Amino acid sequence: MVTYNRLDHLRECIQMILRQTWSDLELIVADDHSTDGTEAYVRGLAGHDPRVRYHKAQVKGGVCGAINSAIQVARGDYIQICHDHDGYLPHLIERLADVMRRNPSVVFAHPGRQGCDHRMNPLPDCKFVCGYPEVSAGRLWLKKMLRGLASPVTALSMIRKTALDKAGLFDPSFGASCDVELWMRLCSVGDVGYVNELLVYVRGREPDHPYGGVNWRIFDEIIRIHRKHLKLFYHGPAYFYWRVRREWEIDVSLAVSYLNSFRHRRKGDIEQGREYLRRNGILVSRLAAWVI
Repeated sequence: MVTYNRLDHLRECIQMILRQTWSDLELIVADDHSTDGTEAYVRGLAGHDPRVRYHKAQVKGGVCGAINSAIQVARGDYIQICHDHDGYLPHLIERLADVMRRNPSVVFAHPGRQGCDHRMNPLPDCKFVCGYPEVSAGRLWLKKMLRGLASPVTALSMIRKTALDKAGLFDPSFGASCDVELWMRLCSVGDVGYVNELLVYVRGREPDHPYGGVNWRIFDEIIRIHRKHLKLFYHGPAYFYWRVRREWEIDVSLAVSYLNSFRHRRKGDIEQGREYLRRNGILVSRLAAWVI
């Protein structure tokens, strides 16, 4: 469970994990150098529950660095990624672990989820219990992920540790989107599991959160991930076709997001978007940034 200065939410999230129906676990709280009393709280909790471990990397490294550092000291066969602000139903770990145990070819498994606002009120159009098969071939799943910029896999997924030994850890060069790149990379190692059940409530960003609104840095990360894996997945004429098609879809998506910044009157998003698109836009999006 990666955390940084969210002690109020962290307390609640830790209890949700410790009350899971699957109790044979270790909870590693990976603290990215918090300054709000997180260390004292977690160390105190660890003194009463041996399943809890406090871990802080030597160097502050953001979400990706904190996850990688914690994985390296984890002792379990499965790595369940958790956030310090989301909601976890009691059967989350049991359901995901069951899929992994019954299907040795599965390298990671993800659950159905419900998107919420920053106060944890469920958003009507953000429920994703999608009816995917329990097991999908890795190559087919990668193909699905490459068809759209929005990832169908939640960051709150369970990974087989031996698969990470083969595929490698989260790549920090992709920043906050490093999980999306890892899911794609893991697809080349094995199959993908899914639990067709609502098990996670994903909390939205606070209005003043750095990742709120239109985050052009995340847009850039996702675009780089798709370009990397398109090149690895497709070859010859097929690559040319899908690269052109994906670039057009990216271009339209960038332009729409930029125009939405005006509709929502987000001055910061507008200014950052204009600067980003004038340098990195493709055709329509770059033209929009120069004209508007």
